[in-house]
Amino acid sequence: MNPPEQDVEDRTPIWDCMQDLYMDTDVTLSYNFIAQRCADSKYSIDELERILFNEVLPALRFNIFDLPAPEWAGFPIDWVVKRVLSKHRFGKRKPWILRRYTQVHWHELRQIIQENRQKNTGK
Repeated sequence: MNPPEQDVEDRTPIWDCMQDLYMDTDVTLSYNFIAQRCADSKYSIDELERILFNEVLPALRFNIFDLPAPEWAGFPIDWVVKRVLSKHRFGKRKPWILRRYTQVHWHELRQIIQENRQKNTGK
C-alpha cells in the first residue's frame, strides 16, 4: 500500500466515512455507511485497518476529548485530508491513545465489510 500522500484520491472517501467514528454521536448508526464505502474500495481488510488506526485515528482522536462541545456533524473533507496528511503514522505501530475504543468499533465494522463484499461478489 502506498503512503497516504501518494494515494489521496482513493483514500479520501475512506477518511471521510471513517471520521464518523470520532464524532460526538452514536457512531454505531454509521456502521453500515462506513462498511459499504469500505467494501466498495480497492483496499483489503488489513489495509483498511491500517488506514483507520494509523491515519484517521491520529488525525481525529482529539475530537473525542474536545471540550466543551466536540464536533458531531463531521469536518469538511478538505480539512480532513490536510489533517490526515499532517498527522498520519503510516508505517508505524498503532497509536495507544484510543486504541481500545477504535478496536471495538473496528471489530464490528470488519465483519460488516466482509459480509458486504461477499454479497457484492455473490458468494
